[in-house]
Amino acid sequence: MLAANWRDLRSALSGGAIRLAGFAVIFALLGMFVQMVTVAYPILAPSSLTEVAVSSALTEDALPTDEPVSKVRLDKSRLFPVPGNWRLYGKPGEPWFWIHEFTGFRIENTALPTEWVKATPVGRDRGLVLLTVDGLISHHHYLASKLAGDAPSTELVEQLFVSNDLFLLQGHPRLSVVAVASENNLIQLLDFRNPETPLSQSITFVPTALEWRSSTRLVVIGDRERRTFEFETTDIGGAWDRLISPVHYEGYEAPNYLWLPLPASEEAEPKYSIAPLLFGTFKAAFLALIFSVPLSLGAAIYVGFFMSEVQRGRIRPAIDMLTAFPTVVLGAIGLFWIAPNFERVLSALFGVVVLFPLLTTLAVFLLRSAGLRLVRLDALDDWPIKLLPLVLIILIFSCWVGLRGAGLLPGGSLAEFLAIRGITLNYFNSLLVGLVLGLAITPTIFSVAEEAIHSVPRNLSSGALALGSTPWQSYRDIVLPLAMPGMIAAVMIGFGRAAGETMILLILSGNTGVIDVSVFEGLRSVSASLALELPEAPRNSSHYFVLFVMGLLLFASTFAINTAAELIKDRVKARTRGV
Repeated sequence: MLAANWRDLRSALSGGAIRLAGFAVIFALLGMFVQMVTVAYPILAPSSLTEVAVSSALTEDALPTDEPVSKVRLDKSRLFPVPGNWRLYGKPGEPWFWIHEFTGFRIENTALPTEWVKATPVGRDRGLVLLTVDGLISHHHYLASKLAGDAPSTELVEQLFVSNDLFLLQGHPRLSVVAVASENNLIQLLDFRNPETPLSQSITFVPTALEWRSSTRLVVIGDRERRTFEFETTDIGGAWDRLISPVHYEGYEAPNYLWLPLPASEEAEPKYSIAPLLFGTFKAAFLALIFSVPLSLGAAIYVGFFMSEVQRGRIRPAIDMLTAFPTVVLGAIGLFWIAPNFERVLSALFGVVVLFPLLTTLAVFLLRSAGLRLVRLDALDDWPIKLLPLVLIILIFSCWVGLRGAGLLPGGSLAEFLAIRGITLNYFNSLLVGLVLGLAITPTIFSVAEEAIHSVPRNLSSGALALGSTPWQSYRDIVLPLAMPGMIAAVMIGFGRAAGETMILLILSGNTGVIDVSVFEGLRSVSASLALELPEAPRNSSHYFVLFVMGLLLFASTFAINTAAELIKDRVKARTRGV
């Protein structure tokens, strides 16, 4: 009696400890999610314009003397500073001119409107905002000339209609933001990064000038009164869609996806488009699946169904051990062996993909036509050993044909053949990443898929065999329909594993943040960017916050994929348990 009570108590304590550990894991995941959301939120917070006390405003340091601080001074000179050796001269109703700073040489600028009433530079003199006679506010930025010594050009970025009664205009010294004042004593901030949500404040006097005392303090000056407003914003201006949408950055002719959080020049605009990183992450994962799925599922089908329990007990643990193989070692192998010989590896791979299935099928057909039986249907464990010499011969021959065929292409090599067609075979490319990453996730997909196949009760397939089905027919018609959800779950888990991989992509991808569907171009993934940039990003900076946004997206996507895969696995077990 006492022993039974002790066993019951021990079982209850063990069960409670297991449940407590499960709840601890759940709370840890929730805590991590909340922490990431808390850290990432400031970059997504909207901009604000609030009035501050005059006493605090008077303690603000004024801007450096080389910054534009006064609308009046700009209107008097009509000579607008431009980065480089050129200046932009304009007068309402007359054409605009580029004037060389040293020679005085003039070039007419026909891209800017002549019917304007107010103008101000913005963003460290890298842009110009014009107020036209019909009430339109247009934002232009400067494009460097493609010819050395030639004048730059202007590009229209945004055009807005605000009001017909605007009479003051003052650009922000560092951002693409302009402050305007209207006749109804309304002060507005127009942020061209987020033009749909202007900020406004009403005042009780008629303003005579607008002045930026710092990048966050705007002073509205009247005849006998002044008001000071604090402008709080982030590098994306509260427009979260700038993280995933094409953005017309300064100095570029068209909107684009760019990831450049730390530009070479401190005056250049940081670029926080995470779309190239998300694209690179999923591109690498899909390429890895292309290499991994045929190999892993094929091995899982054979080991899980056709192989005996004795042989399975030897093979399955050996393949499971490969799951723990360090991916940094695979990355090093790819870097020092595959990458230098990638052209030859790719040529041989093309030969194998094209010839191996055809030659294997043809060889088996010819051998069986000649009356030779390599294996018996009742001794399926002998297949790998008996067919291994034939497979190796065909594999070596396919590689040789691929290498020889590449030398017969126009140009004499695969690289030259691709170059003739405008395709550059880069040292670090997506195909190399997919090949090595596919090898890394193959054991993971194999383990889950093999478990799903082997969990189908044997009595079902045995019954089909007893009725005259071949082993393949038994698998195709009986086992596959029941195991298919588990195999799909295996592929989903492999995809999540590939999306979260760091070291292989860090070593082999080239870390080029571009959106390019070509498999011969490099890529940049979210996980590699986090590993590279998070230790160096200044705390509480926009770069720091955006990195946490990327980490949050990666966490959410992989968590959703893995959760769905586990639910599918549980469904498979429930279905097979009742059979």
